[in-house]
Amino acid sequence: MITVNINSVDCSDQIAWENFRCEQNLTSQVDTAKFKYRKYGGKTYAPEIGDEVEIYDGSDKIFDGKIQKINEGVETSEGIIYDIEALDWTDILMNTLVSETYENKTIAEIIADLCATYNSDFDANNVESDYSISKIVFNNISFYDAIKKLADIVQYEFYADVDKSIHFFPKFSKTAPFDLTDSNGNLIYKSLGREIDGKQLVNSVRVRGGEKDGEAYTDVITVKGNDSKSFKLPYKFANLTIRVDVGAGYVSKNVGIDNIDDFTTDDVLYNYQEKTFRFENALADGNKIEFSGNPKVPILAIASDSESIAEYGKREKLIKDASIEDLGIARKRAQAELLTYKEPVSEAKFTTYESGLRTGMVINLTSVIRGINVDYIIRKIVFKAIDPDTFGYDVELVTTRKYGLIVLLKKLMKTEDKTTDDTEVTEKIQVDIQSLSITELIEVVAAHLDHQTVSISVNIQKDPLGAGVEPTWVLSPYFPTTISDTKRAGKLDVSFKVY
Repeated sequence: MITVNINSVDCSDQIAWENFRCEQNLTSQVDTAKFKYRKYGGKTYAPEIGDEVEIYDGSDKIFDGKIQKINEGVETSEGIIYDIEALDWTDILMNTLVSETYENKTIAEIIADLCATYNSDFDANNVESDYSISKIVFNNISFYDAIKKLADIVQYEFYADVDKSIHFFPKFSKTAPFDLTDSNGNLIYKSLGREIDGKQLVNSVRVRGGEKDGEAYTDVITVKGNDSKSFKLPYKFANLTIRVDVGAGYVSKNVGIDNIDDFTTDDVLYNYQEKTFRFENALADGNKIEFSGNPKVPILAIASDSESIAEYGKREKLIKDASIEDLGIARKRAQAELLTYKEPVSEAKFTTYESGLRTGMVINLTSVIRGINVDYIIRKIVFKAIDPDTFGYDVELVTTRKYGLIVLLKKLMKTEDKTTDDTEVTEKIQVDIQSLSITELIEVVAAHLDHQTVSISVNIQKDPLGAGVEPTWVLSPYFPTTISDTKRAGKLDVSFKVY
């Protein structure tokens, strides 16, 4: 029975099964589901980006993720059809950036902390590694790449399952529930095909890593002349200490980092990359400088397979990886590369109706007719609906050698930042974006009559001249100064005359 739930609602009766395809890719890669959803017959649901999709093969959940792409079209006048593409939870890991530094932590502790810090929906309950990492820096890389970086160190594999639990386990440690033979009926026999390729064969591997801390080393520099402030070291040093003797015995100096610290807090500034240190003032001729620390020693590990060399001739390979700072890890890397490429690689494919397979599992193919007995890794499974109740499974297989080549080619195609070093500081900048709601209350007051009493007083002044009294005419312009002023502006030939 095939079941498709969207947002926890069974939508199986709305799925166009002839177009249904669920693709399960090699462990840490993103799984996808593509199908058509028909909205008709009174159905009201319309898919949206971010809706959760769950797909069951019987009682086994084979996919869980979110809708990331929708194409909408009209199939009939009675409904709409949606082409839906969903991605599994690995997509979330690829789109979450982490910035952390860990020292002396196991891989299980690191992954558990990443889950707790960056996405508590995920857990590390299925991480199978207590390997201790002396130091590792994740500088603004994705959650996915951080786990991948850990997996590359120990040559493990990982994936996020349908319940958001991270599985981290040794490669080739998961076994398929059934094997393949000429007659056991676990595959459609005519569907089986194989390809063998020996072009990538390698049977002697050298791994050139970065540098590790060597045994403690001490030496003395005698100052020549009176003008020297800067001095050269023979190696790059970890845990560098400086002591100076100006004639009264050695005195320890505070050592800071050049271009980061300054002479207000430190006596000496050390440039790790240039292998130099400097003082603020020149030392005097004959002064002695004692330096101590752990010199950085180049890492080189070699692994070879005598049987492969005897059969195919010596074929060598050099791997440069400056991020390897431990000889034990370099040896593991060399041995893993040798395991991957010491024999010709091959791939196969077949179709089956048997369920229970998962990418990353080891499945054995034994064929008397073909004369082979080979262990393969399941690289991809495509679930195709034969009918609404039955899946058919197209399965692609690779040998461990071909599997390693695929992983390597993916790594080569990806641009990585190689500039991270121990002095780099990871900066976390968090932006808090909030929506602010403002409510404004406006009170409308109803109109009303306002009655007021107004008092008016009138001051009447009588003309001081009295009736029949002639004013004193004066030239214009003139304005009376008081009420009792009898002067008035006159007009020629009207009020007075000129004689």
